[in-house]
Amino acid sequence: MHVALKKTKRPGSALLGLDMLSQVAALIAEKIPTGTFDKASLSKALHDVLDARNDQGRMARKQIQMHIMEVNERLAYGHSAESADRLLSTEQAAQMMMKSRPHVAMLIDAGELEGASKTPKGHRRVPESSVRAWLSKHGKSAKTGSSDYKAGAREAGMYVIDETAYVEAAASGRSRA
Repeated sequence: MHVALKKTKRPGSALLGLDMLSQVAALIAEKIPTGTFDKASLSKALHDVLDARNDQGRMARKQIQMHIMEVNERLAYGHSAESADRLLSTEQAAQMMMKSRPHVAMLIDAGELEGASKTPKGHRRVPESSVRAWLSKHGKSAKTGSSDYKAGAREAGMYVIDETAYVEAAASGRSRA
């Protein structure tokens, strides 16, 4: 089987904005001789990329591992590939939201991010669409990243007890001891 392949060179092969496997595929395509290829040249290119002891090889191995983890999580929670709403870690969601990882965890625990779940080992995952919905709901203030963590926690409903009542209760508790 021979397939014509259009190759485009990109500086450093950085294909930001594409999914993880597209980046790996681009690296493999660069290793295949110009023109057509067969199974043997494709296999050799795949080995060259994955066996490389450089940044590109490390990135390719990491991207494939991350993809496999995402597929396993999707299958474990019954999400189909067609509904491909990518599950994000709290770190990935925090980067998108320009918030801290603990703030995102707090939002997940408070039920502010729809469809969030925990893995069997306790890691939180949240659908990318939920993060985007939260960003559009909270507008520009969410994107700029407020430094007032109390206000953010208050908005999320985390301060049930008024701060002055808490301080008074803490002070009276110390005086009894």
